[in-house]
Amino acid sequence: MDTADSDSGAAASLEATLDAWEASIARLEQQAAQVLRAAKQLRKAAQDGALATAGAAQSALRDSAAKLTETIARDAEVPAIDIPAAFESGSFLTELSAAAAAAGVTLVQRDGRVTAYPVVLRLEPRTAGVRIGRKLERRLRPSVIARQLKALQQRPNRFNARLFLDRLLRAYTVLAPGWRSGEGPLTALAALHDVLTLLPAAAADYPMEEFLVDLLRLDREPDARSGRGHRFELGGSTGTKGDKRLTVYDESGVQHDYYAVRFIADASDA
Repeated sequence: MDTADSDSGAAASLEATLDAWEASIARLEQQAAQVLRAAKQLRKAAQDGALATAGAAQSALRDSAAKLTETIARDAEVPAIDIPAAFESGSFLTELSAAAAAAGVTLVQRDGRVTAYPVVLRLEPRTAGVRIGRKLERRLRPSVIARQLKALQQRPNRFNARLFLDRLLRAYTVLAPGWRSGEGPLTALAALHDVLTLLPAAAADYPMEEFLVDLLRLDREPDARSGRGHRFELGGSTGTKGDKRLTVYDESGVQHDYYAVRFIADASDA
């Protein structure tokens, strides 16, 4: 199958190439259906003992089968698509961005990362796949991936701010051991994530990307409290000098930066 523009020599888009291949396979299916119909006619002649029409049915079957063989040779060939090259050149991401936009999903390419809230996308040339969050996706049609990203955004939000604050608070008390009540010290969120993922298995189960999404969700619930009533303040730009900036992009591609957090507790909450 010719997957290039014969006039300009430019490679066809992945979507266009797959569209053309899909149309070819549809023609193959139609011819295969004709073979099946001819075989059924021959079987019917056998059932009925209609020897007078059996010869014509047999001839029709042979003719349809020969055409099917020709169609397979012409249309069943898998198109030569160089996925690693498409990843490397950026053409794949260009198509995926357009497909995502058409599906109502904003794809953000910044700081060496590709994100589509709430997941990070990684292109993996060696496996010819795209990792969406933790899942490796081998179906690479841009419109198919775009629909998956849209479905992820439309999932019900099961984020529990109180449970997340309780977990964050446990790590916070490790880094701020002298704090008991009142306004606690601003503590770097990157350091808190390090405490939360001290064990290798924990780091794999709770990567930084998921931590960032949880921070954004928490930021959207400013009145949330821990199980013991602690309030919190996220330091978007007020972290202490040297704090690592943590950046996440929301559904609209808007950038949110976080540096640190503090907890606030009344004496009765301590």
